[in-house]
Amino acid sequence: RMVKMRKVLLIICLLAILTASVVLQAAPKMNVMIYSSMKDSQLSALKEGFSKKYPNIVFDFYTAGTGKVMTKISTEQQAGGISADLIWVGEPTNYVEFKKQGLLLPYASPEAKTIPAAMKDPDNCYCAARLVGLGIVYNTINVKGNDIPKDWDDLLKPRFKGLLTMTDPIFSGTTLYTVAALVQSEKYGWKYLERLKANGIKLVQGSSDAPNKVGAGEYDVCIGVDYIAKDLIRQGSPVGFVYPASGMSLVSSPIAIVKNTKNLEAAKILYDYILSLEGQQILVKANTTPIRFEIKVEDVNLETIIKNALPVNDERLVAEKDEMLKRFDELMKK
Repeated sequence: RMVKMRKVLLIICLLAILTASVVLQAAPKMNVMIYSSMKDSQLSALKEGFSKKYPNIVFDFYTAGTGKVMTKISTEQQAGGISADLIWVGEPTNYVEFKKQGLLLPYASPEAKTIPAAMKDPDNCYCAARLVGLGIVYNTINVKGNDIPKDWDDLLKPRFKGLLTMTDPIFSGTTLYTVAALVQSEKYGWKYLERLKANGIKLVQGSSDAPNKVGAGEYDVCIGVDYIAKDLIRQGSPVGFVYPASGMSLVSSPIAIVKNTKNLEAAKILYDYILSLEGQQILVKANTTPIRFEIKVEDVNLETIIKNALPVNDERLVAEKDEMLKRFDELMKK
């Protein structure tokens, strides 16, 4: 009897394994592609977590500066269709334009319920998925003590003449948003940018270039992105980061699903995952500020930085963007 029972159990186990194998083989493989201006390391970390949770979905991404991503989208659009299923760039007003062009698919993610209404499109065409702060990055070897800048006006000091840099807003959506924040501010405006130019500010192309050049000692200070500076600090680069006392530039970088996606189910799953607590925790480990207030970040109070951020009127920026970039070029590149 024991021998028979063992044989029966063995057959049951083999049938269970065979059934599981058939089910796994039957699970259809899905694909999802995201175009993003985020760092490769951040997207790779997300991909690793996502792929473990959803092994039947192949997650690919294309990453470059916002300007290059926008060019790629525009080129593909003209050629007959965007190959991305999701878009995730830094500058929110791009989504205002995408929506007007009818490029986005409305999707009310269950993971977006706790995200502030101000950071979501009322028609659910896009939703903020991270917060990007821009402030002041400085070289800790060259800049010490009272010389460490605490606010935007400190960049105008003779001490930094010819020793400061920023990213060209044509190539970086987050810098474009920062320029708009300064231009729209009653306190700063175009006069502040004119004074930066008079103090010898130089332009670089990528968002990472400015902090990297400060870390290398080529410049003493720059206007730079918080998570890029924090990555450099973690790697041992001699840089420090300051959120300006009178208000930082804060960009609520959104995600959206492309309307004509051929991978809608996978796109929704990835959208939800990015906004989920698990996805946001992965971003925190990659030095990104989360959009979910439930997550506590060691050195950042989300409510405080949002309250103290320099405001930007997105509709005004959409209307004035081309003229603003033209005027910026004429000022900075003459």
